[in-house]
Amino acid sequence: MSTDYQFKPHEQPFMLGSPATPDHPTYRKVFYLLIGIFIGITASFQNGLLVANLSQIQGEMGLTPVEGGWISVAYNMTNACITVLLYKIRQQFGMSLFSKITLFFLLSATSMQWLVSSHLLSSTTGISIDPYYLELIARGFSGVVASAMTVLSIFYCLQGMPAARRISGLILGFGLVQFGVPLSRIISPYLAADGQLEGLFLFQVGLALICFGLINLLELPRGNMEKVFEKLDIVSFVFFATGLAALAVFLVQGRILWWTTPWLSYPLIISVVTISIALWIETHRKNPMLQVRWMRSRTIIAFMITGAVMRILLSEQSVGAAGLLANLGYGNDQLIVFYAIILAASALALVLSIFTTNAMDLRRPVIFAVALIAIGAWIDTGVSLNSTPVMFYFSQFIIAFAAVYFMGPMVFEGMFRAIANGPAYIISFSVIFGISQTVGGLAGAAGIQAFTTIRTQMHYADMVSSMTAGNPAQMTQMLQGIQRQATVAAYDDLFFLMAVSATITAIYLLMVYFYYLYHKRNPLGKELAALAEMMGKK
Repeated sequence: MSTDYQFKPHEQPFMLGSPATPDHPTYRKVFYLLIGIFIGITASFQNGLLVANLSQIQGEMGLTPVEGGWISVAYNMTNACITVLLYKIRQQFGMSLFSKITLFFLLSATSMQWLVSSHLLSSTTGISIDPYYLELIARGFSGVVASAMTVLSIFYCLQGMPAARRISGLILGFGLVQFGVPLSRIISPYLAADGQLEGLFLFQVGLALICFGLINLLELPRGNMEKVFEKLDIVSFVFFATGLAALAVFLVQGRILWWTTPWLSYPLIISVVTISIALWIETHRKNPMLQVRWMRSRTIIAFMITGAVMRILLSEQSVGAAGLLANLGYGNDQLIVFYAIILAASALALVLSIFTTNAMDLRRPVIFAVALIAIGAWIDTGVSLNSTPVMFYFSQFIIAFAAVYFMGPMVFEGMFRAIANGPAYIISFSVIFGISQTVGGLAGAAGIQAFTTIRTQMHYADMVSSMTAGNPAQMTQMLQGIQRQATVAAYDDLFFLMAVSATITAIYLLMVYFYYLYHKRNPLGKELAALAEMMGKK
């Protein structure tokens, strides 16, 4: 697109740091949309491929569970931290440079992983690099890139949407993130055959190269740039990022080492102190990055809690059902159909969410999603040693559907609340939503791990106490069988707990919904009125 083109008033960038939205011809819209979808799926692979192959990476590199945990920490800490800066980076440097630097980091990280895993680097140059430390660096880059590429995907999707449905690009961009884990589980058995990671890393290099080519083939329209960084931004970011990183360490390593490990108290204390300092700085700044007073309002806290609770409940699938099947001896290659069903449910939910989300009624889909999680969890209760993946197909289909279906209304509500107060509040929404999803996911996984461990020990103790003494050889075999039975019983308790929690949450949300309905009030009434006034002025 020529840089001499003068944008019409309705084509101007909505806010500083965002691309303009010209009236593209249909063929160009299609290309923008396809590129946005491809970038979004590539972004989702950054976490998906790590989750699907972490145990294999540990085995190939000879790592302990704790060392493997640090790989997860590297990804999650950078993924949560960078959200705070992305908005201002786009404002000051523009989308073109932002997108190219993002993909350059991804290409660098994946290329180094592939070169080391294939031994090409050592054989051609004689340079030897410890693959573990390289993996830590690469996963740190991947965490940054995943956040940045999700934003990039959203902007490309917005360009490809008709003007009347342009906001649906937000739903599409955020929804694509959910595809990473099931897609990774499906293709990983073919990429990492015979335990070799070279094919996995080469696949990531290929994705990065294609994305890099696509954004150069069809760039986003230019936007407005301005010098927005201040000295206090760096100070505030350092404290905030340190706190989030320390929290990631606590949540990931806590479930591996167990929570009573003495040194784990230090990252927790560091997290509380540094995040508090960052919020104090932002509260008392003239031009804050984060609108702390708005973030701690009752409605925004409720929004953040709802998002985190949803992510915790959805751990029933990613950690609960998947964890049980792994304990029953099922590997990725035996669960391809299982994850294909989850992927199909996610795709169906995304399409329905795009076409059915109503700005005037955003609470009903969230209630429906929570109810689906409750139904799925109730169906999963009663598991046994004889449970097979087939028995989970329907329950996990509806839970996977709920995982994506709730995303659209949540994104809409958060964006409406932010935009109604002004573009400066959008960064605060991005931080709230990103952190609630990342930390909620980590907290859900950590809570499930703790719960199942405790319940397994309790069931094991009860079962052993009822045993009668016998042949020592037979006793060893019986104890192994009891351990498996105790593990399955613990997961059954987990599904019951999730079912009860989701049911209570659904009932509570339904009561709030009927309260507003009875009083003929819209919980987003003020925000919708403010948006209507803004659009009227334009």
